[in-house]
Amino acid sequence: MSLIKNSIWNLSGYVIPTIIAIPALGYLARELGPELFGIYTLAIAIVGYAGIFDVGLTRAIVREIALYRNDIEERKKIISTSTVFIIIFSSAGMFALYIFIPNIVKLLSVSALHIVEVESALKILVFSIPVFLLNQLWMAILEGDEKFPIVNFQRSIGSSIIAGLPALLIIYHNNLVNAIIGLVIGRVISLFIAFIIVRKEVIKSKLSFHPITFKRLIFFGGWITVSNIISPIMVYFDRFVISSILGAKVVGFYTAPSEAIGRLGLLPGALSRAVFPRLSNIKSHEDFNTQLKFSFKLMIAGCLPVVVLGIIFSDKILLLWMGEEYAKNSSLILSILLVGFFFNSLAQIPFTAIQSLGKAKLTALLHCLEILPYLVLLYFFVHSYGLIGAAYAWSIRVIIDFLLLLVISNKCVSRNRKNL
Repeated sequence: MSLIKNSIWNLSGYVIPTIIAIPALGYLARELGPELFGIYTLAIAIVGYAGIFDVGLTRAIVREIALYRNDIEERKKIISTSTVFIIIFSSAGMFALYIFIPNIVKLLSVSALHIVEVESALKILVFSIPVFLLNQLWMAILEGDEKFPIVNFQRSIGSSIIAGLPALLIIYHNNLVNAIIGLVIGRVISLFIAFIIVRKEVIKSKLSFHPITFKRLIFFGGWITVSNIISPIMVYFDRFVISSILGAKVVGFYTAPSEAIGRLGLLPGALSRAVFPRLSNIKSHEDFNTQLKFSFKLMIAGCLPVVVLGIIFSDKILLLWMGEEYAKNSSLILSILLVGFFFNSLAQIPFTAIQSLGKAKLTALLHCLEILPYLVLLYFFVHSYGLIGAAYAWSIRVIIDFLLLLVISNKCVSRNRKNL
């Protein structure tokens, strides 16, 4: 029952932010227009992709804290080493991205009318990258301890501010820069709340760097990094391909239903975050299998009704949320993406199982094998079928990904039977 309880806590952390985000995104879509709203969602994707600068340490820390839960000295080394590294490395990444912003804007095929505005917005956005990563890192400490009520208290407040503040600021002045300023301020506030919660452990760790601990973290996290580099490409790259091939003026019609799928991803994400530290700490093969099977049943029960209802009422959902223009152009896209969402949700279970066994290398190698075929498929489908093609390409990819992860997970569990 504790797995259900932890999943509910994880989900509860997104209830209030989602209630705020849904109308806020609808308002942003109407006020900014399809092109600038599309760029706004691409900006969110850029910050998400900046997760590569944590080199997998966030995921590694959840596992390490779960393993060394009662070892105070080792916990200090884990927290201090990862914090020091993230501050330095993410700051370097921030400045690197800042330099290439004009090139990024050119690749997005932004209309001449909005080039200056988009460049200014992205230059402000990059300063949120170290803030975003440090927040993720400190919350990982609590996830490793399975302190999900505290994690989700912070997430509920921080994410609500991040979701609502951009919409509030464009009421004052309707432009993309103000929306991005709201996003950055929201992330700073979220980090401040995180620090208040974990300040005792962070301060006690004395922020020193321990090479041996770092080597252990990076060995696991290094393979996570490979996934962190490739996975966001497969998640977000469709938006950039659409912008490049079809123009930024239509990308909003794809990113609107894609954002809806992203919000729904909170449901499987809540379960997978609860499963990871639990599986990492299990010593019995029978218990491991029991938790795994139960997780699949829970995932299906939670996601299938949402998918069915979403497909049936896709046009009405978009009409109420984004308006008539989006309902007309995006309802079929939403239905296709919902099918992919279901299989992508199921894939969270074998993915988590593989990494909880310390086999992050396998998930990374799988992503390496998938990336090129997916990009070829995406380019061909977008070029030939437009926005609908992008939706089909993404859904086909996640279905195949689920099947491959399931096979790999079964083999990993069988091979590690003697070790569990």
